Amino acid sequence: MANDPLQSLRLQMLNDVLPVGLGAVARLRAARAKDLLNDLLGGQDGVANLRQDGENDARQLRDLLDQLAPGLGNPVVEVDVEVQSQPSDPSGQEDDIQELHERLALMAERVAQLKAALPATKTGP
Repeated sequence: MANDPLQSLRLQMLNDVLPVGLGAVARLRAARAKDLLNDLLGGQDGVANLRQDGENDARQLRDLLDQLAPGLGNPVVEVDVEVQSQPSDPSGQEDDIQELHERLALMAERVAQLKAALPATKTGP
């Protein structure tokens, strides 16, 4: 991935913060503020519970954002691709060319044999 700090922040927000926030909203909607408070005070385990509760809603929101603009909700992760070209082997090409000449000579010889075996036809009126 590219070293773009804004893109990294955006990915972190979409993948880490959004599910926790939506999990907290779901708890508040269900009138479970006490559970929300316990999870927030519970440290990493509580945050993990909120993330798990909000992950489905976060995925749906990211998919909705993708429908509005592709790559907005589920961003395309940039990768660096490097193609290494291999130097051509001139000795291998010479072998191929030599084999081609041999086969063409064999074909020419067979065509000559076919012409000799066929009766001569006279063309013209």
